Amino acid sequence: MERQKVLVVGNGMVGHRFIENLLATEEPDKFEITTFSDEPRLAYDRVHLSAYFSGSSAADLALVTREYYR
Repeated sequence: MERQKVLVVGNGMVGHRFIENLLATEEPDKFEITTFSDEPRLAYDRVHLSAYFSGSSAADLALVTREYYR
């Protein structure tokens, strides 16, 4: 089966949620997903970014682990 190529521009909360929805389908293996982002970080919770300045770590704000992208 040929996989459908999906290009996601941006790795913010919306792009991340879009990918989660694709992977939650009955056939997640039918997609080949590529993400382009200007930031070198994992997808993170920008809504709670101010918590970073109150002592939360970047890992606390991350929406996924690095393994998620493999």
